Amino acid sequence: MSSVTAGDILNDDPTVFDSELDVDAAIDIIRKSAADSSGTVYYGYVVDTDERLEGVVSLRELLNAPGNKSVGEVATDRVVSVETTDSVQYVGRVFSKHQFMALPVVDDEERLVGVVRADAAIEALDEQESKDVLIQTIRDIPYDPSEERTFECFECGTIIQRIGTPGECPKCGGDMRHRGTPIE
Repeated sequence: MSSVTAGDILNDDPTVFDSELDVDAAIDIIRKSAADSSGTVYYGYVVDTDERLEGVVSLRELLNAPGNKSVGEVATDRVVSVETTDSVQYVGRVFSKHQFMALPVVDDEERLVGVVRADAAIEALDEQESKDVLIQTIRDIPYDPSEERTFECFECGTIIQRIGTPGECPKCGGDMRHRGTPIE
């Protein structure tokens, strides 16, 4: 077993936003940072003045949001993160469970210190651990049409429980997505 931690494999230059920044300005920041970077931006992270992690927003959510809306209104405050001291095996299990492309890394005071990409975590694992994580990660979302499932609106964030496919959002008419399906 390796003793590599999330802090050892993180990228210390995540895309961060103030919650009051408007969506158009956030997209411009991503465009400018992409020109200077070889990495792909999957998520932007909302932090407070003390760099504490407050929310996360995917690039897709930003592109689908009205340009004058604030990033804080679009972002979710239910953030899955890992700590700098978490083992790479734990980080791999979090990736496997949630199927994200990247995870924010926080310190013991919940300050954002970086981001770990899924490929970096898998690369840091030994061969058998990597195979186990890939086997768990590369799978379809189980679907039983008779079971109630949770859906979320891309537009307004409304969350509903439904048996079958809900079609459009009952609140705003926007597109719905199954919460178990990764958005990247």
